[in-house]
Amino acid sequence: MSTQLSVSADPGADAAGTVSAVVASLPVSFAPAAESPDVVAVAGHAGWTVRAMDAIRGGAKGVVVSCPAAEDPAALSAAASAAEAVVVLDRRWAGNVALDAANTTVRGVINGALGNAVLVDSVAMAAPGTEPLHLLADQFAVLVQCGIEVRNVRMVQYNRNGYTVAAVLGDGIPVALQGILTSVLPATASLTILTAAGRADLVLPDPAAAWPAEVRAVTAEGSTTLPTLYESSHRSTWSRVHAHLTAGTAPDDLAQLATVLSLLSQLNR
Repeated sequence: MSTQLSVSADPGADAAGTVSAVVASLPVSFAPAAESPDVVAVAGHAGWTVRAMDAIRGGAKGVVVSCPAAEDPAALSAAASAAEAVVVLDRRWAGNVALDAANTTVRGVINGALGNAVLVDSVAMAAPGTEPLHLLADQFAVLVQCGIEVRNVRMVQYNRNGYTVAAVLGDGIPVALQGILTSVLPATASLTILTAAGRADLVLPDPAAAWPAEVRAVTAEGSTTLPTLYESSHRSTWSRVHAHLTAGTAPDDLAQLATVLSLLSQLNR
């Protein structure tokens, strides 16, 4: 039988991560807290690491951060480890169920293409007014979640409408990342790995609803589209925090965020 955990959320987290709706959709796993919640959701705007530490000091076993900004997680990581608390980041695209480490089929497609890659290309789209570097952080988070290690990151072009970033894989294969701010197309992140014999394509939707990710592999044997998974990043995130808390395991979200920060720091060199 599943353990039901109590939840509270600050207004910002509830709005950014649709916490109330997600908790209501997982009634066996979660319930609103009257007091002393097991899990606290905090908004990811500036200062979220401090708010998350405050929640842990207040007795929370778990913290979910909705749409986290790029902040140094070192102090929070130490506090969570000392308290044996779980911190999970509700990330726009990297939290999609298609990228879950347990999804070995998608990981197999990505790893198979990376082994023969000649170019890695990623495009992220968001609404006008989005801070471009926040968009880039979300885009980097997808690469990190996919296990794609890039280096020699440099900004090629940057303005209020978006950016172009260049990098390479460890073996020198070129990587191109574009960010586009537009109201014409929905917010999505795509990843394309071109190989000598085909390609792998991944398209991640905005988590506002359970729109599915699209994963396709093209090899010398033909084209394969993987089965559709109708699950939002928000619900996937809350399922993860429940799984970690009930199993007593620690997520690697903060370590991945530290990797994203390292990539962003290369742009200023």
